[in-house]
Amino acid sequence: MRFIREKLHGLIASGENVNRRLVLLVGLGVAAVVAILVSLNSAKPLPEAAADTSEPVSIQLPDCYVHVVGEVNKPGIYDLPSNSRVFEAIFAAGGFTSRADQSSVNLARQIGDGEQIIVWAKGQAPIAQTGGQIGASVSLNRGTQAQLEELPGVGPTLAARIIDWRVANGGFKKLDDLKNVTGIGNKLFIQIKAQATL
Repeated sequence: MRFIREKLHGLIASGENVNRRLVLLVGLGVAAVVAILVSLNSAKPLPEAAADTSEPVSIQLPDCYVHVVGEVNKPGIYDLPSNSRVFEAIFAAGGFTSRADQSSVNLARQIGDGEQIIVWAKGQAPIAQTGGQIGASVSLNRGTQAQLEELPGVGPTLAARIIDWRVANGGFKKLDDLKNVTGIGNKLFIQIKAQATL
């Protein structure tokens, strides 16, 4: 810039036949171009937040409501993240009482929304149906997901439907209410009825 200014002054100062207005216009044009280039080079960079889009996105999982009853210090309904385990529900309910049979629940199992978790007292845990035992019964109103799956013909999906129906309707009033659960017809109802209680 200084070089151009000196050249222009030199031409104007020398008495040569140069149109002074033309030199002045050319000089102003060059100065404008230089000013634009300087301003473009000093443009501010984009903010980091706008430039960097590689940050991982955090997805909030929905909550689950579980009903913890039996031998816990604070029985009740608890709001937990959907990926919680049974031990977290027991912890939220104040932990086991001294009478609790801690083996009556699977502490590592993942909880489901609307589930009831029952902690039995020592010596009171229901007999689990294993190897086709006859006489073992599961409560439709108090049975956990795993316990309901022990009923004949009931898998994880049907057990979840039984729990959903139980929660939506305030529990089973009679065994025949099982027929209102989607997926349970007369034939399956007869099989379940033999080993189910209210």
